[in-house]
Amino acid sequence: MTSLLPQSATHAAAVERLRASYQAIPAGRPIRLAKRTSNLFRPRTTERTAGLDVSGLDGVISIDAESRTADVQGMCSYSDLVAATLRHGLMPRVVPQLRTITLGGAVTGLGIESSSFRNGLPHESVLELDILTGAGELLTVGPDRHPDLYAGFPNSYGSLGYAVRLRIELEPIRPFVGLRNVRFTELTELTAAIDQVCATRSW
Repeated sequence: MTSLLPQSATHAAAVERLRASYQAIPAGRPIRLAKRTSNLFRPRTTERTAGLDVSGLDGVISIDAESRTADVQGMCSYSDLVAATLRHGLMPRVVPQLRTITLGGAVTGLGIESSSFRNGLPHESVLELDILTGAGELLTVGPDRHPDLYAGFPNSYGSLGYAVRLRIELEPIRPFVGLRNVRFTELTELTAAIDQVCATRSW
């Protein structure tokens, strides 16, 4: 296993800053992430208030090349995540197109990309998560631990909590990608081909 962040120090300290920032938000005030950027293409109409301190939660904690898994912080961008996993000949099973999308954002916002026809959505390769809940609890969730929260967290858009750490599955890569252009002149032929590819995973 390759450790990229000193988990016992750096990650733990970042989690404590996050929890302290949560406790500092007055009761009844809206809770948001304290970050300047967003990949949501919609206007912001709500008042800008103090938010959760997510500084230091934007890296890869560790990569286990043997088990093909990685422990990743919630604010880690796919650009940084892929750069780390490629050094091991691995990549996330789904990589969204926008480089700045974070792993936590893709899971809670239901990301999708071209490999989804084969590997599903980003949350389907998440084995477990550490979630800071709306009640201020830090819970480790998975199929056998708080399974309702584990199942309901994808597509919750932060309404159920914030993902501090995610353990995800990785898949091996090859040096090159083969591309083939197939021309269609009728929409019905195109949709039939897509149906076949999704059903058989080949063309």
